[in-house]
Amino acid sequence: MTPRVSVIVPTLDEARYLPDLFDSLRRQTVQDFEIVIADSGSTDGTRELATSAGARVLSGERKGPGEGRNRGTRAANGPVLLFMDADCIAPPTLLQSVLGALEDPSVIGGATAFLPQDGRGIDRLLFGFANAYQRAMTELGFPHNAGYCFFFRRDAFEKLGGIREDMLLNETHDLALRSRPLGRFVFLPVPVRTSMRRFRTYGYARTIVREYVASTLLYYLTGRTPSDKFRPKPAR
Repeated sequence: MTPRVSVIVPTLDEARYLPDLFDSLRRQTVQDFEIVIADSGSTDGTRELATSAGARVLSGERKGPGEGRNRGTRAANGPVLLFMDADCIAPPTLLQSVLGALEDPSVIGGATAFLPQDGRGIDRLLFGFANAYQRAMTELGFPHNAGYCFFFRRDAFEKLGGIREDMLLNETHDLALRSRPLGRFVFLPVPVRTSMRRFRTYGYARTIVREYVASTLLYYLTGRTPSDKFRPKPAR
């Protein structure tokens, strides 16, 4: 039977985080979904762990999360695509909320709110600001998609040609902006929790100033974020 939702997760050595993600998906109030793992050469047992959890695993080369999400989409069966990072934890009503938003035929996709998992006060403040910015931009007609957790109708995603694979940063913002002619991209105020590993590994200054602020400004000015200048290293 065709699932209502395909949950697509790009991975590279994510065995530490996947159990919590899978556990949160098992607790969903809507259980009509499949999990597609687009792996890019993990060596830490990610693929075996995902298979044992009932996910479908697709092996591929290491070309970035955008390529992984596109690869997962090609193999997915559901009419609704839900993209999640491996270090996210979903609230029990996530899938229910996504399907509820898509009951409006004008809505073709959206992004959720995001909160730090086990974060400190400064982390919650930073994420609060980021959520407010994402929501404001989206409601003003310039949809912003931080990429932690977002969804699309499959037909809309395919009409857009998927995610640009030449960008390793801002590719999800780009997808949201390109979707405007097809319908509404919405902000879903359902908080998905995510790890603070990038901030912990590389520090706040580098993560915020270079990977978020500088790359986003360059994208707004030029319409692209060159992967030779912005190539974030994995954080574990």
